Amino acid sequence: MKCSVIISYSCSADRVERLYNSLENQRFPHDEYELIFVNYGEKDGLSEHISEHPSRVRVRCFTITGAGEGQAKNQGIRRASGELLIFLNGDEIVTKDFISGHYDTYKKYGRPVMQFGLTKQVFEDNDEVFFENRELLKNGIRYWLTEPETYGLDKHKSYYYIKDIRLKMLEPYRYDFDKVKYKMIFTQTSNLSIPMECIRRYGGIDENYLGNEVEDWEFGYRMMKNGVDIEYNPGVAVFHLYEKEKFDSKRYSEWKNNLDIMLSKYNDSFLNELTEFKRFFDPASRERIRKTEPGKNIWLDIYKHLELSARKTAFA
Repeated sequence: MKCSVIISYSCSADRVERLYNSLENQRFPHDEYELIFVNYGEKDGLSEHISEHPSRVRVRCFTITGAGEGQAKNQGIRRASGELLIFLNGDEIVTKDFISGHYDTYKKYGRPVMQFGLTKQVFEDNDEVFFENRELLKNGIRYWLTEPETYGLDKHKSYYYIKDIRLKMLEPYRYDFDKVKYKMIFTQTSNLSIPMECIRRYGGIDENYLGNEVEDWEFGYRMMKNGVDIEYNPGVAVFHLYEKEKFDSKRYSEWKNNLDIMLSKYNDSFLNELTEFKRFFDPASRERIRKTEPGKNIWLDIYKHLELSARKTAFA
C-alpha cells in the first residue's frame, strides 16, 4: 500500500461525506491507497453513507469516545498500512490530484520528508458571512471559486476563497520556505504527509495536549530535531468551507497551556522566543490590541517578529 489517508473529525456528517466523495475519486490507483476515518465527536452516519455509496478504495471507519484529536490521529496511525501517511481534517475538500501530489513529491525527494500544503478558506457569498468575518476578510484578497459543484458545493450559490495566512508568513522570504527558521509552525496535521518510517522511529502525535494547534508544532519540531526535512508543497492545497467556530477564553487558554507543555518538554534555547505567542493567546492582550490597532493581524505580527529575532537553529 502506497498511501494511507487518515481523517480525524468531529464535524457534521455532510462535510465528512463530501470529503469522502472527493477522496474516493482520486487520479491515483485505487488499490494503492486507503482511507481511514476516525470520528472523535458524536455518532454520525458516515458508515451508512459509505455502505450506500461503495468505493473501489479500501475504507475503514472508527469511532473513539471521550478522546481528542491527537488520540484520533494516533488511532488512524495504528490502523494504517501505507508507506506514506497523509493527514486531513474531516471538513476539508480535496482536488482529484491531491494524493498523487503528496506521493509523487515524496518519491521525487528520495528521502524521508514531512510535506505540508496550504488551506484555502471558502466562504458563501452573503452578508451574514461577511459580517462575521470582516476582520479576517480585510486581511486577504478574495478570489471567486468557479464551478463549485466540482468540490461538492451547491452550483446555484456563489463562493469565494482567501488564501492561507501561511502564504503571508512566507512573504518576507519571497515564498522561499528553505529560508524559514521556525518551520514547525507551518506543520498543521491537516494536509500534511510523512513517511510511516518516521512515525515508527520518532513517534506519533503527543497526546498530552488539549484542543489543537501546538501539538502540531511539537510533532513537526520533533521531526526537525531528528533530521527530517520539512518541505512546502504548493501543489496540494485544499479547500475548507467556512463554518463559524467558537474562539473563547477556554480555547486560547488551552493553546497557552499547550505551549507551556511544549517549552517544558525541550531544553532548546531555539524555542525560547515562542513565548511571544502568549500575547496572542492572552484574551486581555488581544482585546487591548484590537482596540488600539483595529484590523491588525496579531498572529502575523508576532510570527514575523519571531523570524526576525531567530538565531541559528541549535538543537539540544
